Amino acid sequence: MAPHSPRKAKTFGLLLLAVSGGCAPRDNGGARAPTPPPAEFLVATQDSTFWISTKGAKVRARGAPLTLARYDGRFYEIFIADDDRSYSDALLVGLRVYRRDLEHGDSAVVFEDSIVPRVAHEYSVAHPRAHRLSPDEDGDEDPPTQALADLQVVDVHGPYLSYEYHVDVTMTGLQPWHATRRGVIDLRSGKPALVSDLFPSAVASALIDSGRRELTSAIDSVRGDSRESARQAVAALSHARFDDRSFVLTVPDSNIAVEFDVPQRGADVPDEVLPLNTLSPPSPSWWAAIEHDFAHAENDLDRWGRLTSVGYDLVAHYDSSAQTARLVLVAGTNEWPVRVVAAPVLHTFWLDRPALDSAQRRALTRAFNEASLYDESTRSVRDARPSAHITKPRFAEFASTVRRARHHV
Repeated sequence: MAPHSPRKAKTFGLLLLAVSGGCAPRDNGGARAPTPPPAEFLVATQDSTFWISTKGAKVRARGAPLTLARYDGRFYEIFIADDDRSYSDALLVGLRVYRRDLEHGDSAVVFEDSIVPRVAHEYSVAHPRAHRLSPDEDGDEDPPTQALADLQVVDVHGPYLSYEYHVDVTMTGLQPWHATRRGVIDLRSGKPALVSDLFPSAVASALIDSGRRELTSAIDSVRGDSRESARQAVAALSHARFDDRSFVLTVPDSNIAVEFDVPQRGADVPDEVLPLNTLSPPSPSWWAAIEHDFAHAENDLDRWGRLTSVGYDLVAHYDSSAQTARLVLVAGTNEWPVRVVAAPVLHTFWLDRPALDSAQRRALTRAFNEASLYDESTRSVRDARPSAHITKPRFAEFASTVRRARHHV
């Protein structure tokens, strides 16, 4: 059983913002300014989730380092915990990804790194007298054997979590090597989701065929390039094999899409994922239930259109560097500022239509409150180890790369 609440890897404070004062504001002519429409929703960014609500003339935004999923009428927190199998002279830290039911507190493993446990087993066989470290013990600062895994969430679409996985291995007498791949997890079962699980069979087959063609096209496009970066890309792709299990789901412009990549493993492979062009198939049936959580792109802004049904839109205005987004509520010609957040805004969870029930409201409130109480001592692990390399128990931060490429099957 996982711990009831995960520890966090970064220092996050409780972010509270109340926009406007206790009295309704007045416009320049002295007339009472319009009050914002009744609204309540969650906004997910790469490093936080914000709980936005209005009451009277006030717009409130509360932030916490939470990664949430919602499906089957329930909220779940996604978090990562270390699987530390280290010895005094071997730093071996894998990971497990958990989902936690916010209402009942039950946790379940939905992803478990397999490479670091295998390296740890091989090390224990080769060094039968080696001392396995207990949780409160420190090992060498720069041990000759290291295997470190990391995972970032690309996005969450209903019960489907897209992730990016990396592992680095250094062993005495061998070249250091790196591996990276991506995938999709069905949070309900904790099993990998295949393309054929997400789309009808004919569409899935077309996607996989298109992915293979994209790999061939990617190789051909860099063969004639004389630049060093192109030569490195050719070297990386020369032994590449298409893997229809290595992909993520994305939403380039309000429609679900598939982005295959080239899994990498070896001594000279790039540290970063090599993505292929995004493929935009016909939307599957399950997408209709959550498509309203994702924005329509309009030049330098994203818009979640709800004006007709609930009386307001949510708009994210991006700055020229695309580093921040200014959130505003819009109703007709009126706008009400919410707050500025780190870009991009990934998705929303609407809490007002239908209204959040009392049990889920208590569960969300408890999750936000708990996240605000994590301090540095809660997050810390072996401080004597290289902080740049160790993977600490943490919330499942979103990957930093979000693409808007458009490509059709």
